[in-house]
Amino acid sequence: MMNMIIDILAILLGSAVGYLGVKALYLSSIMLTERSILRKITGGYYDFEIDDILAKMNLTRAEALEQFKDNK
Repeated sequence: MMNMIIDILAILLGSAVGYLGVKALYLSSIMLTERSILRKITGGYYDFEIDDILAKMNLTRAEALEQFKDNK
């Protein structure tokens, strides 16, 4: 009986860890895709370069991404 409870708890814990891992992978892929688009827009490679160029263009990251989506 105790082994069954431990097995159920292990499955629940493993499922929770698996879910968090998949969510982290999904969010990181979104972030990398957005950074790639911003690199195409600005020509900068590093985040601080991208931020500086966008500041000179008077755009935030979200505004630049929205403009890029509208132009597609």
